[in-house]
Amino acid sequence: MKHFRIAGFLAAFAMALGSMSCTVAPAKLERAHSLGLANCPFEQESLHSLIELSLEHPNEGESAHALAHVVEEWRRLRGVEDSGEVKPGPDSSTNTTFRVRFRADDPAEFLPGYFDELSPAIDYKVKKLERYTKDGVGAPLRALRENRNSDAIEKYYPPEAITREITAVIHPGRKRGDTQEVAIELRCALYYEDVVVGGQRREQGADYTVALAALLERSKGLSKSEFRDVLTGSPSRDPQLFLMEPYDPGKEPLIMIHGLLDSPLTWAELTNEIRSDPSLRERYQIWHFLYNTSAPALYSGRILRTQYRQLRKMLDPGLDDKASQRTTLVTHSMGGIVTRGLITDPGNAFWEAGFTRSFDSLKLSAEDRDSLREAFFWKPEPSVKRVIFIAVPHRGSDFADNGVGRLGRSLVNPPNKFREFYERISSANPGAFTEAYAELGEGKLDSVSSLSPSQPTLQLLPELPLGYSVALHSIIGDKGKEGELEESSDGIVDYWSSHLDGVVSETLVPHGHSCLSEPETITEVKRILNLR
Repeated sequence: MKHFRIAGFLAAFAMALGSMSCTVAPAKLERAHSLGLANCPFEQESLHSLIELSLEHPNEGESAHALAHVVEEWRRLRGVEDSGEVKPGPDSSTNTTFRVRFRADDPAEFLPGYFDELSPAIDYKVKKLERYTKDGVGAPLRALRENRNSDAIEKYYPPEAITREITAVIHPGRKRGDTQEVAIELRCALYYEDVVVGGQRREQGADYTVALAALLERSKGLSKSEFRDVLTGSPSRDPQLFLMEPYDPGKEPLIMIHGLLDSPLTWAELTNEIRSDPSLRERYQIWHFLYNTSAPALYSGRILRTQYRQLRKMLDPGLDDKASQRTTLVTHSMGGIVTRGLITDPGNAFWEAGFTRSFDSLKLSAEDRDSLREAFFWKPEPSVKRVIFIAVPHRGSDFADNGVGRLGRSLVNPPNKFREFYERISSANPGAFTEAYAELGEGKLDSVSSLSPSQPTLQLLPELPLGYSVALHSIIGDKGKEGELEESSDGIVDYWSSHLDGVVSETLVPHGHSCLSEPETITEVKRILNLR
């Protein structure tokens, strides 16, 4: 009977908080000729025959489709080789031997051996996500690599897979006797809008959705763990900042930070829309931050701050790349409070609210002392120039104190690393925490209780100064409740909590808390991102 009661509580909690989660179902890819549709005309062709077909009208029409199969067959048959001869076979129409060379002269060009899977994008049907493509020369590919953590940067790529928006372009070379030179490039379409072919600059074709869909398909486990992980002290994933594309020193980082009971999956539609917009695609590189939403927001903010600085230092050791000095964050719900740790100067405010003793008087290990200093006396990050807040409870939500909130408090389990850290401080320093922060010393403060309007952190945070000049924008849901604007709500967060004085813009959208994928919200985010 006890197990049935627990299951009932979990079900009630999940249903009640479901409106707070904005995650969409992961996209799906299905290979077209596995759906009973017309068979792909190149499925049975040999590699030599495919190269012949791709050279009939290079990079255009059916020849481009054939080129995509050339790349697929090359990776399947030749593995990591990037050059070699392809001799004629029984189905060849000529006696020409092709001397093929894949070339990658820039950081956003790839050799076939980098990927584990390469296949024609045109042969796939994308489901559950709007598909965006661009007409032009070349053959878009579905390109996927397992993340093996083979070098330092792969820690900052999604562990499910590394996918890229690749377009293959073929360059016919000199022909001498029965041998013809052929060069092929695999070019990231997020970085190249055009390409020089035969001495002419041409618009490069692209598929901006198939790579994202392939990654989302691999990431379906995240949607299952969002709720499960708030119930355990040992979540399946540690917090992590992720690059979604190769680093480009000329593009501004755009970091997306999800809310309670969510994950980066919630940004699928916005990511797809930004990739499809030429001006935004050229200006921004998208990063995501995944964090354990069972922990208080400022704890996750400290991790974000640390990883952000480490990643910038790795990518730009001199911290002088022009674009990386202009970071934008787009945040939803609790993610907006996580973000405050990057832009707010706390001074002594949180320490005086949380502790009865001075920092220097506490008994701490060297490691814990450094962590505690960073948790309460952090320095804001001057490279963050703009933040977009979507349905953010800056002053908390009454939802945290009602019946559902109380149920949530009884079920949510902060990460063990967070709990054990503050328990060590408390046991070594009895009475060090103020009454208002006693739960912190006991390791019991969780994400739900930390969103209560009575929680001291949220009473302090909105009033603290920004460390540097940061342009703030608010997008607030309004479910159409009758009465004054100040009395409106998105169903979870009231206007009085989401509103901030001094923002550059404030926009109300006629939707509830899960509004970040609504057309009006996406349009407003794109408008803000186009500002200089």
